[in-house]
Amino acid sequence: MTKTKILQRDAPVLREATKSVPIKNIGSKKIRDILKKMKEALHSEKDGVAIAAPQIGESLRIFIVNSQALALISHFGKIKTDKELNDLVFINPEIIKTSKKKRQMEEGCLSVRWLYGQVKRSEKVTLRAYDETGKLLERGASGLLAQIFQHETDHLNGILFIDKAENIQEILPSRDTKFVFFGSSRFSDYVLEELENMGFSPVLKITSTKEPLPMEKLKNLGAEVFVVASFGKILPKELIDLPKHKTLNIHPSLLPQLRGAAPIQGAILKQNESGITIIRIDEKMDHGPILAQAKVSLFPWPDHYHVIEEKLGRAGGRMLGELLPKWILGKIQEKPQNDAVATYTKLVKKEDGLLNLDDSAEENLRKVLAYSTWPGAYMFFKNKKGGEVRVIVKDAKVEDGKFLPTCVIPAGKREMNWQDFLRGN
Repeated sequence: MTKTKILQRDAPVLREATKSVPIKNIGSKKIRDILKKMKEALHSEKDGVAIAAPQIGESLRIFIVNSQALALISHFGKIKTDKELNDLVFINPEIIKTSKKKRQMEEGCLSVRWLYGQVKRSEKVTLRAYDETGKLLERGASGLLAQIFQHETDHLNGILFIDKAENIQEILPSRDTKFVFFGSSRFSDYVLEELENMGFSPVLKITSTKEPLPMEKLKNLGAEVFVVASFGKILPKELIDLPKHKTLNIHPSLLPQLRGAAPIQGAILKQNESGITIIRIDEKMDHGPILAQAKVSLFPWPDHYHVIEEKLGRAGGRMLGELLPKWILGKIQEKPQNDAVATYTKLVKKEDGLLNLDDSAEENLRKVLAYSTWPGAYMFFKNKKGGEVRVIVKDAKVEDGKFLPTCVIPAGKREMNWQDFLRGN
């Protein structure tokens, strides 16, 4: 399938005032196809927050806001929701109200690649538009979402942000950042795989926590930054301060929640969401300032550890790939963590996997999922002969409020269905 191309600033259609979509045509195959192409083009760009129809060559009054941008806005409290967010479609949009208060906002554009500048935008706006079903709606917005509404409405009027911007500068994406990668888990592997998919390759990978750190080699490499992703050894302060741009950590939680050795297990056991935080490491555990943070869509929730680990690892790699060039260029502002709301996780031990059947069904199910990779959830089952059998619970479910194993490994036997186990015991 041919990738939908995002047109650049010399395309004549970007300078045309677009036409309204007839109300009767909303929902037609033609409009559905255009929306599909717009979404494909938008999601093909890692840094795309929104797209207007002229950017794919369609002179129509339509724009779409990326669900990932909405998730980021939601995380910082601008959108109140506990639901999974979808792309927002606006057809025939009209800004009907703007705040008098304005401020300069940094902007870029998928059709004006790698140029950035400051644009004065209203802090709050109200937008009236139709959605993809033809329903008329009004939506108020502030901050980033208000900025997006104004930027995309300009597109529909043939205006590019560079027409209004001040202090325009070119910031080319860098893929030749000289960095050392520290990681010793499957999570680390996923992070690095995504980084390499984006064109980033470390000058040195350190994956063993048992061998001494090669201090002299690290000092002589001249790396710009060190990157740590689930490395089972604490790095000394001398090392974390060695590179010019310090040492970054990709942490699989929404810090300051779940600091410590087992954030993924902690989220599965106790929380209903998770995400990725990138921090600059300091001498305290998971304490350094936040450079970027976002929730990661994890459905279904909760799920087995290895599934959550991979989703978070890949999301972390992509997030770091977007952040690294900006960090090297000094474009990222640090944000201190709020220590007053910090929570902590402990190192998982073998005995943590023991199921207490007096606990709630939900609690036991979460234990099975959290410890499915290691150490494994287990229980002791009394068989028909009165003997006690140690059973590892590989999978389970909650049905009518009861905890029900579905797949188990009895001591000394192969993996089997729970019902088959019951018949023999």
